[in-house]
Amino acid sequence: MISLRDSIEIQTTPQELFAWLGRMPQEYEAWHQDHVVCRVLHGSMLEVGSEIECQEYLHGKLHIMRFRMTKIVPDKRVEFEVVGMGRGTFEAQQTGDAVMFVAGLDIGYDAPIIGRLFDFIFAWFFEQRIESMRQHMVEEGENLKQLLEE
Repeated sequence: MISLRDSIEIQTTPQELFAWLGRMPQEYEAWHQDHVVCRVLHGSMLEVGSEIECQEYLHGKLHIMRFRMTKIVPDKRVEFEVVGMGRGTFEAQQTGDAVMFVAGLDIGYDAPIIGRLFDFIFAWFFEQRIESMRQHMVEEGENLKQLLEE
């Protein structure tokens, strides 16, 4: 799998960060200029089994993505499947009076041999797209910091 990670220290609490994550559909457009809309299809943002659909521009193209929440550890970690693409995480790590927000995205396949071959080919052909996704994650972290510290 191709792993993308970003982390940023935010002057907030894990509870405030997770309250924001719970409101993400309402906050989605303010989070990043390339975000269009985020809808909860069923359940809620912080409920295992819930499905969320988000639309955003990546590398100049509109993408519609469906997320399925797979694990929630309140005020600590959210794990989700990006349907047809991979999996991701949001994590809040307490660091004194701040929180280290860690976002992760794993793209590709877990299959032992074929997965590694696919990831190599995918990374080679789509290097610019992967880099734009990495930059998008960095910008989301910076924007989240600004939103929560205001």
